[in-house]
Amino acid sequence: MTTDFPEVRFQGTLRPSQAEAIAVIQQQLNAGKKRLHIVAPPGSGKTVLGLFLWAEHVRQPALVLSPNSAIQSQWTARTDLFQSSACSRQLVTSDSNQDALLTSLTYQSVTLPRRGDSDVEDAALEYWIDLLIAREQAQDPLEAFTWIADLKQHNPEYYEKRIRTYRKTVRDQLVLNGNALDMLHASSQQTLTQLKSRGVGLIIFDECHHLMGHWGRVLADAHDFLEQPVIIGLTATPPDEKGKLQEDIDRYHDFFGPIDYEVPIPAVVKDGYLAPYQDLAYFVRPTTDELTYIANTDDQLQQIMETLCSEKEVLPHSSEAEPQDTSTSETERAEPLPIWLHSLLQNLDLPSGKVDDWATFERRDPTLADAARLFLQQRSIELPSHVPPLEIADIDEEIPCLNYWGPVLDRYIRHRLRRSPSPEDQDLASRVVEQLRLLGLQITETGSQPCASPVGRVIAYSQSKIQALVPVLRAEIQNLGKTIRAVVIADYEKTSATSAEVEHLLDEEAGGAIAAFKELVRDPETDTLNPVLLTGSSVLVDDDIGELLQKTAEQWLEERQIDVTLSLQPYDGFHVLNGSGSQWSPRVYVEMITDLFQQGLTCCLVGTRGLLGEGWDANKINVLIDLTTVTTSMTVNQLRGRSFRLDPDVPDKVANNWDIVCIAPEFTKGLDDYERFIKKHKRLFGVTDDGLIEKGVGHVHAAFTEIKPEGLEGSVQLLNSDMLTRASERSDSRALWRIGEPYQGLPLRTIELNTGGRAGGGGGFPPFSGMRQPWSSHSLTKAVSQAVLAALQETGQISSVSQLQVGARSGNYIRVFLDQAPEVDCDRFLEAVYQVFGPLQGARYVIPRVVHEIEDTWISSLLPDLLGRYFRKRKEQLAMVHAVPSDLARNKELVTVFEKYWNQYVSPGEAFFAYRGQGAELLEHAQRNGLSPHTKVHRKEIFV
Repeated sequence: MTTDFPEVRFQGTLRPSQAEAIAVIQQQLNAGKKRLHIVAPPGSGKTVLGLFLWAEHVRQPALVLSPNSAIQSQWTARTDLFQSSACSRQLVTSDSNQDALLTSLTYQSVTLPRRGDSDVEDAALEYWIDLLIAREQAQDPLEAFTWIADLKQHNPEYYEKRIRTYRKTVRDQLVLNGNALDMLHASSQQTLTQLKSRGVGLIIFDECHHLMGHWGRVLADAHDFLEQPVIIGLTATPPDEKGKLQEDIDRYHDFFGPIDYEVPIPAVVKDGYLAPYQDLAYFVRPTTDELTYIANTDDQLQQIMETLCSEKEVLPHSSEAEPQDTSTSETERAEPLPIWLHSLLQNLDLPSGKVDDWATFERRDPTLADAARLFLQQRSIELPSHVPPLEIADIDEEIPCLNYWGPVLDRYIRHRLRRSPSPEDQDLASRVVEQLRLLGLQITETGSQPCASPVGRVIAYSQSKIQALVPVLRAEIQNLGKTIRAVVIADYEKTSATSAEVEHLLDEEAGGAIAAFKELVRDPETDTLNPVLLTGSSVLVDDDIGELLQKTAEQWLEERQIDVTLSLQPYDGFHVLNGSGSQWSPRVYVEMITDLFQQGLTCCLVGTRGLLGEGWDANKINVLIDLTTVTTSMTVNQLRGRSFRLDPDVPDKVANNWDIVCIAPEFTKGLDDYERFIKKHKRLFGVTDDGLIEKGVGHVHAAFTEIKPEGLEGSVQLLNSDMLTRASERSDSRALWRIGEPYQGLPLRTIELNTGGRAGGGGGFPPFSGMRQPWSSHSLTKAVSQAVLAALQETGQISSVSQLQVGARSGNYIRVFLDQAPEVDCDRFLEAVYQVFGPLQGARYVIPRVVHEIEDTWISSLLPDLLGRYFRKRKEQLAMVHAVPSDLARNKELVTVFEKYWNQYVSPGEAFFAYRGQGAELLEHAQRNGLSPHTKVHRKEIFV
């Protein structure tokens, strides 16, 4: 710290989460740590947190770097909460040439690569030449150079596009090799030199998840150049590592270190600093034309399977293929897929060689082991005697699924058809691979992997999803009236088809923001919202407010001394707002239209995630409709964070966040959009119907925990009706959040059990004297959980302070978790409860559970029910056989403790060793007579 740093004092009050974070970070700073990493949601006060740490604790000249100018300006604006002996110009600046205690810049300004560098240009050209030779598109450097020169002369646009890509590749490689600062533009180098001369002692990296790439490579070297000042990394969510270079991943983790403090969204909502919200979903079916295409594509999959399972058929040739010799080949053809697959299991053959037993086969290639058995069993083909069958009762055999077929097709094509001496088999392999690619499965030389599917694209950008905006917004208009402020976010302005197969279904506007905007202005009710479209290149305005918006916008520009001339160009139902002048840019018109949205001139904004995502704020938003296909937690959290801001004019604000989901479960790729929906919510917290905060899709609706994807179609009407009803019940949703009430503050793991009624759940009476109420799913789950908890505590495997929580949810699910317990205790306890309710396979010890069944006697049957019940008799009956949890089955002493508590809470009975004698007989009896549990179990994370 510098002793001559002027006094800078915070004039506000820190939020609880901010104060907690600062206490943790202060300890780290006092211990000499210089790399700090904080995760906090949008709207939770990261900017104030960063400024407070700078002003009160680090107290050195600082640099703040942000991903865009909107966030950059937020840092300078927030310094108005601080009082300083320095004047405002000395305190903060967003100009790299101006000296100040805190400089707020964008990442781009200090990482701009140099242009027109002859060394880079030569290296890019050399890289392109090597690439052409490696791909056998040129025989030598001279031929490659001649081809490139000809391309540059006759198709300069394509040439520039490719050379630009190779320039970036070369620059990235140079940066990765440690030449980052040398590759910077002169302006970026000058900026870094100026910052070094000011003695920067702190760098705050806002939205630091952006640094897993070029920016991170440069700034790691820049940090050394600036003599390693203190680092504070702030982000709403850790970065997505998928598809990133390992060098970049390692650099990011080394640069920021582990997360020092994380602020969960529920904590900020419960503290009252973010608006409560509810996540809702509206389901649609593809249009008739879209369904026809999807069905035809599905028929192609069926044809593939019929071909591969038949004797010597081949797939029909495409019209562009050359004629084939139809004469009979003398070379022996490959056997059909089922025969080859059965032989594979019979002989236990793997690509690496034959193995000795099934256990080894299953361990070496578990995916093939399951897929091969399922494939044969679905076709009623008896498995070899040494191969145990799979239980497939819960799988709908009528639904073809590449999840089951993919591994089988992959192995058959790579290890049989391609290696066959028959040209017909090799040709068949090529044609099957081509058609599978259309279905989203790519088979390469080394394996298979998902790929972009035309069917998936049709569903993702279905016209039905755009049409669904109308009923959702009609309901919200009825709920909110003139106070509605809705935002619709799409992936792109236009979403054109990427392959010829779907051009007739997806025009250039399909699924994009423009299509959404046009749908809203066409409908009389949603048109009353006066929608406005914002993209990186367009501003479209509902014709009802065109002239008023232009007049108001001109006044807005004049007040800010922005020299822009506006004009309106009419179209059918809307106007295009054009601006002329050097200052007209997305940054200006997004800020302008956002202010008009806040005022209510327009009540609905339609835009793209690139423009209305990270860094964009409008605290009036109370309806957000997500049409995007993004599933990474980073992007999803950024999008959803737009609606969480508190509205000072509406203290009881509750935001409704909608997903529009298109499904066609009867087809192979018909659940792609639903799977995206599941992934979106995988890392999102939301409030549930029992008042807990849960991570995962179950918080959207309890039914999503229970309904199999294939069963969605039959539930769509009921689900949509329920969602529209919930949309109007904002006050009920707000009450569920229990804002202001004490909370634990840490996410907890839980399991949800659905014992399915009599089959292992409720039914019968507890086998203890005086019990007048029969077992229910809730009471049985609680009793079993009490027995498990008590046994684990007595044997010292978990702490004695843990508190059991058991609660009922809709859908017959019972939630179980431990409160006030360490994470390791929670995991051990939940795994033990799961094992008691889970399958018996592999159990070391088993224990019976008996119930009392009530039977009428000849006397009770003659008497009224009120008197007759005293003459009924109880009969003890075996209800189920359960596994003793593995942590309590390691030796007889542990088993005895579990048996004691089982007898106390659940049922009298003795635990038996399951591998021989009475235990083996009991296990066989249970499996033969349906007395083995088949409980549905879901593992979840909650916030209480």
